[in-house]
Amino acid sequence: MSGPTQRVQIVWTETAADCMRKLPKKVRAGLFAKADELAECDDPRSFHKPLTGPLIGYYRITYSRYRAVYTVVEDEIANGDVLVTVKIYFVAAGKREEHSKDDVYRLAEKFVEMGLVDMDEADD
Repeated sequence: MSGPTQRVQIVWTETAADCMRKLPKKVRAGLFAKADELAECDDPRSFHKPLTGPLIGYYRITYSRYRAVYTVVEDEIANGDVLVTVKIYFVAAGKREEHSKDDVYRLAEKFVEMGLVDMDEADD
């Protein structure tokens, strides 16, 4: 008997999609390419750096000074059989600007605190 089959789904919340639209084209392409790599990796939680503090449980991908922040949610099928669906929800994307109110990590914290990261909305 083999181990569980894992399927990875990349999901961009509307909030993260809005952030991406504001970034330069080259940066968007770079972040999308790195995000797509998550679908092929063994464990999306160990592929990129985990965040700390208020964003514990979230991870980042990096392209130059830009970041995309995501979280991973696992769903097992009802009878506990072999399929594990790993959904990767991107919650924010933007430039890393320490000590700035526009820093991507500050924005991600605000989105999470205000409930703007709606995982159900991303499934639509």
